[in-house]
Amino acid sequence: MNERDLEKRLREAIERTAPDGLERLLSEVKSRKGEIPMEKKRKTRWIGLVAAVLALALIGGAGGLYYRQNYAVATVVSLDVNPSIELQVNRSEKVISCAGLNDEGKEILSSMNGGEDLKGSKLNVAVNAIVGAIVRAGYLDSLNSAILISVEDNDQTRGERLQAELVAEVDEVLKAAANSAGVLSQSMTTDKDLNKQAQENNISSGKAALVNEVLALNPALDFAALSKLSVEELRELIRIGAPAMPIGKDAAAQAAMEYAGVFLLDSYLPQYAEVDPELDDLTPHYDVELNYVGQEYEYEIDAFTGEVLRGQSWIIAPAPSTERVLTAEEAFNAAAEQFSYDFPELQGYNIFDIDTEYKAVNNTYEVEFDVAGWDFKYVIDAATGDPLRCSTTYIYYPPQSGAQDPTEGTPPTQPDEPTPAQPSDIGADAAKAAALQKAGIADESSVTWLKCQREYDDGRLEYDIEFVSGNTEYDVTVDAATGSIRKYETETRPGIPSGGTTGDIGSDRAVEIALAHAGLTRNDVTRLKSERDFDDGRLVYEVEFRSGRLEYEYKIDAATGAVLEHESDWDD
Repeated sequence: MNERDLEKRLREAIERTAPDGLERLLSEVKSRKGEIPMEKKRKTRWIGLVAAVLALALIGGAGGLYYRQNYAVATVVSLDVNPSIELQVNRSEKVISCAGLNDEGKEILSSMNGGEDLKGSKLNVAVNAIVGAIVRAGYLDSLNSAILISVEDNDQTRGERLQAELVAEVDEVLKAAANSAGVLSQSMTTDKDLNKQAQENNISSGKAALVNEVLALNPALDFAALSKLSVEELRELIRIGAPAMPIGKDAAAQAAMEYAGVFLLDSYLPQYAEVDPELDDLTPHYDVELNYVGQEYEYEIDAFTGEVLRGQSWIIAPAPSTERVLTAEEAFNAAAEQFSYDFPELQGYNIFDIDTEYKAVNNTYEVEFDVAGWDFKYVIDAATGDPLRCSTTYIYYPPQSGAQDPTEGTPPTQPDEPTPAQPSDIGADAAKAAALQKAGIADESSVTWLKCQREYDDGRLEYDIEFVSGNTEYDVTVDAATGSIRKYETETRPGIPSGGTTGDIGSDRAVEIALAHAGLTRNDVTRLKSERDFDDGRLVYEVEFRSGRLEYEYKIDAATGAVLEHESDWDD
């Protein structure tokens, strides 16, 4: 019923009912009290009174129903990543209003006339449009990113139904965009205190509820500061028990830019930095990737102190050198020659997964290849062919019954650990022994997983060793020259199986699952790698490969084979 129909019914009801009602009322008065003189204007007043009563009754009936169905707010739906957007919805599940609650949310809606274009549309259509805009803006690009859907409705049944429908809708939008972001959801009833907190901090009630989950773990934290974090950061903060206040993505990007020196350049903008929170890692940190002069630089920033844990300092350099004289093939040959000199015991094994990349900023080639379960990375001077440095990585797995998996173990004849003869290097065996001794573990056979990586950090050669024993993860850094412990961190995770690696599908099966999910075969891909790792106490396989110019990354549950995370991106 529209407004014109409502007015017509109201007019007909007054004309039809008011006169008869008045005569009946006057007749009853006369019979009970005698003749009572009444002026004409009194009659008009009674007619008006009766008409008003009828009008109120009519409005409270069909008219009230019309209002409730079309203009009254029945449900409030909010979408939060860091943009916060709120939709008010009527009982017909059509959008009454749509607003951005913070600057990021307003920017997302700017292409939709500030949300005005979504008024009157069905809720699922509006949500589809908003999530698509959020994806295009890059807010869900990181591997662990997530979107929070909150449904606020005093009708619990309706609220839970809408919650389930919207989760399915958003999941379909993300799949269509080949986006692997997680979808979080919650259904709740109206809470005045929660709404007040949300309004005071320019966030949705749904995000306010998430902030309160963090505060329940650590009341010393500040609501206003937490409200500025993304849903992804809040979720990971809850996962680790909220021990302290993270510095946030912006501060992490600034710390990396200052360390790299690009913060001093007026031409370098913050959007050149990509930031991914890893608050639930062994060392809570932010991964920051800077793009400068066409090159990518990766940094790890401590999530609570802002300290730069890893990355190259002062990357500002003159214009790219034009002194390159070596081709990529010549650079690889130079690396292979140095490899033969450094590790004669590995000669005869096949070299695979070759990747040679020129770095214009410092006029070098990075040559990376795998041999016998080891990963080697050489940096070659592009002008002279001289090897500048070499890093090696080795993954150790305990012996398993049955056939050996060639992609994750070593050849039938296990070579001694490759360590170039350098008087200042104690070698990987000694470094692992030092790490195990620090942890109070007798020998390597007592661990269920161990990873040892030899690398340079600020010009110092060191070994970064990670291993698991029982329900505890260890992260130890050993000085390669002295054998001293430079870093020692542990974390106990009840979810880690203490009985070895039972229930492990194996690397080959993990690769098959990832390829099947991507719709590819082994013949379709190059640079295929599979690495077994622990993630939040869960044994996983991290599978990477490339098809054409598209790069794929998968995280597969080693016990069940479930695809936990997946991402594909064009190689620029």
